[in-house]
Amino acid sequence: MDLPNAFAELDPLIAFLQGARSKAVEIDCRGVALMPSRCLQLLLGAEQQWRSEGVGFSVTNITEPCRKSLTLLGLEPNRFEDEETA
Repeated sequence: MDLPNAFAELDPLIAFLQGARSKAVEIDCRGVALMPSRCLQLLLGAEQQWRSEGVGFSVTNITEPCRKSLTLLGLEPNRFEDEETA
């Protein structure tokens, strides 16, 4: 699924995640220039849930501006790229 832009409604992402429970998912950030905190909260919560169930969860194609957003929100810019979370 492509991650919505910063000002989009998150309902499609929420619906996707609810429908993908117990399945491996990949969230594509290619079109995201800014990661809003509400979106990051969803991704972190989903990642934790998927990991606790032993199911694959990845966030890919993180743009440089999106990495800066992660840093501003208190996370490492490569947060979703290390081996434990990718």
